Amino acid sequence: MRIKRRGTLLTGLLTTLALALTAPATGTASAADEPGTLAKPAFLAPFECDSVWTYSTYPDHGNVLDFVKAEGASAGAPVLASAAGTATRHNQPDGGGQYIRITHADGWTTEYMHLATYEVADGAQVAQGTVIGTVGSTGNTTGPHLHYEQELNGVHQDIELEGNVLTPYPSEYGEKFITSTNGCDGDPGDPDPPVQKDTALAYDGPATISNGSPAPLSAKLTEKDGGGAPVADREVTLTLGTDQTCKAKTDAAGKAACTIAAVAQPLTDSATVPLKATFAGDEAYKPSEATAELKLQYVTGRAYGLSATVPVLVLPIVIAPTPDTGEVRTADARTVAPACTQNISAVVLTADALCANVTTTTGPSTSTAKSTLTKLSLGLPGLPVIEATGITASSTSTCTASTGTTDLKLTIAGTPVTVPDIPDYAIDLGAGAKVVVNEQTRTATGLTVNALHISGLGGADVVVASSTSAAHNCA
Repeated sequence: MRIKRRGTLLTGLLTTLALALTAPATGTASAADEPGTLAKPAFLAPFECDSVWTYSTYPDHGNVLDFVKAEGASAGAPVLASAAGTATRHNQPDGGGQYIRITHADGWTTEYMHLATYEVADGAQVAQGTVIGTVGSTGNTTGPHLHYEQELNGVHQDIELEGNVLTPYPSEYGEKFITSTNGCDGDPGDPDPPVQKDTALAYDGPATISNGSPAPLSAKLTEKDGGGAPVADREVTLTLGTDQTCKAKTDAAGKAACTIAAVAQPLTDSATVPLKATFAGDEAYKPSEATAELKLQYVTGRAYGLSATVPVLVLPIVIAPTPDTGEVRTADARTVAPACTQNISAVVLTADALCANVTTTTGPSTSTAKSTLTKLSLGLPGLPVIEATGITASSTSTCTASTGTTDLKLTIAGTPVTVPDIPDYAIDLGAGAKVVVNEQTRTATGLTVNALHISGLGGADVVVASSTSAAHNCA
């Protein structure tokens, strides 16, 4: 609720009293000269010459009218002073938004609400037809329009424009029309096209995106000068990469927000995706754009069945990782699975049915590495024979967690070994040798799981069923 000033009413009453005391004792007075009569400005429609607007209101809205253009977009259209007076700027975020109040002569005021922009300084003297703002939807409103009021000494009056009282109320848009003659007479108050203001656009959405997931993008549009005032009711286009685009109109705070339903961008060496926000400009504002580099989440993984270095006499045994997926790096869903190796036999060790694969998914990004062997037998010189069956090692990483597991049945020197379900369970083999079951090594981005890791004298090193996964660009 706005509190109205009553100073103008008191002034009017004093003027009336003075007229009563000084009026001639004889003669016939016209209606305009009668005591208590206040001169009403010849209000014109608050729009450009010859433009046509439709107006309406609704029950309980009071003696006010809402205007929208009969043809074309209302947003950004110039708003003109209905009559000469003093213009003051106001802002009511939960009501009229940005609005101008013009104080005219003899207690009359007009108000112009939900403006997108102010075009006159606070306290400026304006002539009839001066551009005072542009149509917008700031404040409590569902779309661009001009809310217009006429008051006498703080009391709403039936609205009269272009010499006609526009009652009765209410009505619907498209039922009643008015054509403006404001500024058509060529007076100095004729409206000039609004001077385009410089704008600034800044991206303020997420810094990281993930393929297969939605991307809520946003940018803020403000005036470049004048304290960075927000620019409302303007369309901003946000483009991710080269081919994914969404559009949104700025709100009262100048923010435009829209969502790419599912990101689908290629993974580059830098793992980034270009982002561009664009405002095309209009009669009131110059175009502007903003760019950013967003991080693209991606995953990596590797799995192999077995690797070994065994320094036996005469001919050392060296087995490269077999079978091996190699390093997998992707932001998409895929599976890498080299052909399984049926058998490895190398004097002191044998292994059967070795397989490895890495599977990745999106929305969110996930990497799962898995390696398996059906059977392993290892007899290092001077150590008990190690046998294992049903060997599986897996590692899974997302941006929120990394987990790993190992399954196997283990026998040492013919005796079954009960292995607890914990990482890094170590068994001393004597002579400086050991076997680690479910060996897990964590990094900042992921996890490596080795089902078995056997080390012995002379640098012997055997890794059985190794799986690594990681997630990157998570922050």
